[in-house]
Amino acid sequence: MTMKRNYAVPVIASVLLVSGGLIAGLASADMASDHKSRSMMHAKKLDTNDDGVISLDELTARQDKRFAKLDSNGNGTIDKIEYNARLIAMFNRMDQNGDGMLSEDEMPGHHRGSKRHHNGDDHHHSKHYDNS
Repeated sequence: MTMKRNYAVPVIASVLLVSGGLIAGLASADMASDHKSRSMMHAKKLDTNDDGVISLDELTARQDKRFAKLDSNGNGTIDKIEYNARLIAMFNRMDQNGDGMLSEDEMPGHHRGSKRHHNGDDHHHSKHYDNS
């Protein structure tokens, strides 16, 4: 009986090890399947004419659209102003007093109440409309 006990522990350990390996393998296969599904969905989006293949034109179309959006004057090049246009627009929106610099009260997250312009006038954020 002592001999059977000595073999029982390694056999049980082997069964648990194999079972754990099978579970890990199935989980890994499931993750690979999810990755493959996502890749296939992405590929279908790239295949804009639905012919089952992705041409070079289809592959580069998204980048071409991004380039064209940045090349606002359409001259085929992107200069510094075009490249930084969104950043410049954001800066100009934040620069409430138009002095070309962002002061602490113009920074995001700063609570603005009434503030004074450099000429001493009160600055209010509401617009006045003439209904005449």
